[in-house]
Amino acid sequence: MHPATHAKTNPDRAAYIMAGTGETVTYRQLDERSNQGAHFFRSQGLKPGDVIALFMDNHPRYFEIAWAAQRSGLYYTCISSKLTAGEVEYIVGDCEAQLLITSPGVGAVADELPGVLPKHVKLYMAGEARAPYASWEDAISGFPTTPIADQTAGSDMLYSSGTTARPKGVKPPLTGGPIDPESPLSSMSEMIFRFPPLPIYISPAPLYHAAPPRW
Repeated sequence: MHPATHAKTNPDRAAYIMAGTGETVTYRQLDERSNQGAHFFRSQGLKPGDVIALFMDNHPRYFEIAWAAQRSGLYYTCISSKLTAGEVEYIVGDCEAQLLITSPGVGAVADELPGVLPKHVKLYMAGEARAPYASWEDAISGFPTTPIADQTAGSDMLYSSGTTARPKGVKPPLTGGPIDPESPLSSMSEMIFRFPPLPIYISPAPLYHAAPPRW
């Protein structure tokens, strides 16, 4: 089920816990912060079908940003935190991202990007932001924690590994429907893996990869 559903039925349950620090984000917090992010995206003129890019390590804000994009009808392109500035530049340009969010954990590459990315791409950093990046947390802090009026389902837009020439983006068509459609992964987890409702799931993989954010 969509996190917004769990926020209503299990608001104080941990949506995820960061293994390295123990930081816990509840379903209520995930829902409220993703709502704030959705309002922020609309304030920036982003409409359904537009694209944002995430160039981050496994950061506690990652899911909040992804769900903000999903409930805004946006595509969110998850970029490998291991890429060079030139490689990130190519993907940001190819997916036509209008906004990039990064984190301190990607290291010096974040400092190189402002000099190579198109000037129209707006730059934000989650965590301890440094110039010229604006703070993601500060940017969304003043917005409502309630849903935007025009919620519609967005989608990830992921890139191939680039084994044959440059990476290629996979851009699935948007449904234009509600944010909580039936998920094939949910059916698979119930029928094949027999996961119980609200299981505890250990995810050791990088969130920019295809399977981790979807599961």
